[in-house]
Amino acid sequence: MRGDDSFIHEDIASLEISASGVAGRNVSDLQQRCKTILQELEQFELLTNEKKKDNPVELRRFKGGLLSELKSLERLNNADPQAEKTVHTLRSSNFPFYEAVWSTAKSCSGVVAFKKRFYWNPSQKHQGPTNGDIIPRERQNKHHSAMIDVVSKNGLEWTKVSTITEKRIIYDLAKAGWVEDDSEDEDEDYSHPGDDDDDEPDGLLKQAEALIKASRSIRIRYQHPSVRLVLPRIELPVQREVASVLEQVKALGITIQTKENIPDPPLIADFLERLASESEFENFSDILNVDCTILLAFVSDLSHGQVEKEDWHNKAISKQIETEEKEKLLPSSLWPACGSKYLVCSRNAAKRMHEIVDLIGTETEKKRSALLMDDSEESKVLTHEQRINGFQELSEYDVPKDWKIPIEIKDIDIDALRSDLPPIAQKVVPILSTINQSVFLYGWATGRTTISSNRAAAKEIETTIEVNRTREDETGPDIWLCHTVRSLIGKEKQRRGQ
Repeated sequence: MRGDDSFIHEDIASLEISASGVAGRNVSDLQQRCKTILQELEQFELLTNEKKKDNPVELRRFKGGLLSELKSLERLNNADPQAEKTVHTLRSSNFPFYEAVWSTAKSCSGVVAFKKRFYWNPSQKHQGPTNGDIIPRERQNKHHSAMIDVVSKNGLEWTKVSTITEKRIIYDLAKAGWVEDDSEDEDEDYSHPGDDDDDEPDGLLKQAEALIKASRSIRIRYQHPSVRLVLPRIELPVQREVASVLEQVKALGITIQTKENIPDPPLIADFLERLASESEFENFSDILNVDCTILLAFVSDLSHGQVEKEDWHNKAISKQIETEEKEKLLPSSLWPACGSKYLVCSRNAAKRMHEIVDLIGTETEKKRSALLMDDSEESKVLTHEQRINGFQELSEYDVPKDWKIPIEIKDIDIDALRSDLPPIAQKVVPILSTINQSVFLYGWATGRTTISSNRAAAKEIETTIEVNRTREDETGPDIWLCHTVRSLIGKEKQRRGQ
């Protein structure tokens, strides 16, 4: 036995296959079910790619496996339905596994990957990579890995689907010498290894242990992913020996779902409607802390419409122009992230933004910076409506009416903040510049989500916390990273049509 999705299926029960002549009908049935899933997968892929252009869902392996199953089934179109080879091919099909995975995925939220392999380093002393960092290829070993069938909740939940049966568990226990196998059922074929994940460890408990080792080697936003094991072909109550195995799996910290606790999968239309309404911003704090990098993105000409490329543009600016043509940063990402929440920033962040705008900003960028803040005598008298209308006059996009500007400027006393921070923060403070201290330590101390595109600083904070953590529940600041950096275009640029 190699691979949980290659456990042998009780095909007489689940696929209604027998040697009595119904195999032909089941070939057609399985082909149609496979095609239906592929069609639903296409709809899912289109929607998720539109929502997550910068980080599309990983589907290639799962989709490729389904296509392989369909081709295998299509080769039976003209086969003798009663032939032993035909019946064996149907019995050994992995399609029931793929169907179970897709049914499970449709009940999940925040799906980011299917059939993704995670590795752990057995010699690793600390808690390992953060935010899904990949172990270098030369250190990857499939014997120190686990295949996760559905990665959901934006990385925080791992789900493993196993089509193993109660009889198969007893067979494995007997094979290992733990129990006697007194089963007289000859309908279940234990010899076929399947064709997927041949490097998975034998036995449900060993696979569960691998799942936990993998999950404990990685953190997503300071947390280890939770692990769920879905067993659609096991129904409680089970025999004592099987119950013991399941209890040992639970003791590892894994949630188990057996057949009677698995909800019916939603209709594809309902699933896609729910998916469309999902937001990566739903766990944001009520008040958002805005980094200087985002302040610059709000005022940059590059963020407010199409800009003609010029010979004097450097590579970074040219790349940002190309990115904006495709993604439209403000309407697709930053404005939805802000929603109607109140926005604040540190005095240092605001000061740095104004310094950059005053130095290299265009006239339109200077106008936007005045509208964004209320730190000048001229701008203090402006109403919210006047600010929104002012931005609208300077933008090719529809500026949301509920965007909370001006952004409130906060005076930050770093020394006073330290008393509100956990002990681990003492390791973080020295690695940050003064401006980054005012931004990230303020967000941390107040429990406010910081929105930023300063990936280097965020990464350094996470790494420092992981290397120096003394408790499992230690966390750092809540940082949402914008996927792209936005610069000011510079004084020499010419807008299209001007």
